[in-house]
Amino acid sequence: MAHDLVIGVDLGGTNVRSAVVGAGGVISHHAKLSVSGSKSADEVIDHIVTCIGQTMASCGREEVRGVGVGTPGLIIEETGTIVYAPNVPGWTDLPLKSLLQQRLDLPVSIENDANAAAIGEHWVGGGAGYKNLVCITLGTGVGGAIIMNNQVWRGSNGAGGEVGHTNVIENGAQCGCGAPGCLEAYASAPAIARQAREALQTGEESALLTMCHGNPENITSAMVSRAAQEGDSVARTVMHRAGTLLGVAVASLTNLLNPEIFVIGGGVINAGDLIFDPIRHEIEKRAYKWSASILKVLPAQLGDDAGIIGAARYFVITEGDVRSMP
Repeated sequence: MAHDLVIGVDLGGTNVRSAVVGAGGVISHHAKLSVSGSKSADEVIDHIVTCIGQTMASCGREEVRGVGVGTPGLIIEETGTIVYAPNVPGWTDLPLKSLLQQRLDLPVSIENDANAAAIGEHWVGGGAGYKNLVCITLGTGVGGAIIMNNQVWRGSNGAGGEVGHTNVIENGAQCGCGAPGCLEAYASAPAIARQAREALQTGEESALLTMCHGNPENITSAMVSRAAQEGDSVARTVMHRAGTLLGVAVASLTNLLNPEIFVIGGGVINAGDLIFDPIRHEIEKRAYKWSASILKVLPAQLGDDAGIIGAARYFVITEGDVRSMP
């Protein structure tokens, strides 16, 4: 049937990805473009439009009903305006929904990327079947989203769920948001790489030096994760610290929200128990026992597709018609 396909889009700090999302969260007609190095909002929007265009060229524009976009930043839900996003250039007071609708000549919905990932995981991923969950995504930043009674909890003016900006260390490292000691400054992918570089300044031997060809500026979180899994002491210390501080935040949120499950995603979780063991340890040490007794902490199931799936699902929800996504 014409005009029956929904495209989901996930904008990250490095890439923008788009795909058609169908029943049960099955995706097809993928496209991906780099946004790394973009210097302005217009440049990022150009990449988004081009990426969507590639998906539409593959599936047939005449078949597309609309587009759901997941993007970093604080969003005014009613207008699809980006209030502020520290990791995307020019993403300040940006009427993204109207700009994309003009460029695409299609209905568009805008959702925070972490909320989109949570919606995807809640629909067909690790959070399926739970009414109350917190989703945390460890990537370029630390995204957070809260779903209570099967609804995204947005707070009073749309800023609810910013788990990455939970303060975990008094007067700690400065976060991209400008505040000191945020979780994002310790558990995001760039933060893990930074802490590994700082650890190497002590002169301790590490396999990371071989991986980065002797240039610590080349260290990535993936290198740190791999080295940690191979037993490197510097890398294991860095990953344990990230997991511990993440656990401090999770324990506090457990006491505050009493969710059934935390779903944790992003490339950093490839470290497995090196991240999850300290999280669970901190929950046991810090969380209210009654709340912790029902709590599950599990890895996300949808991987990099969670944001795409959730963004498309959000579009369908806002359209009030879920026939194409039962």
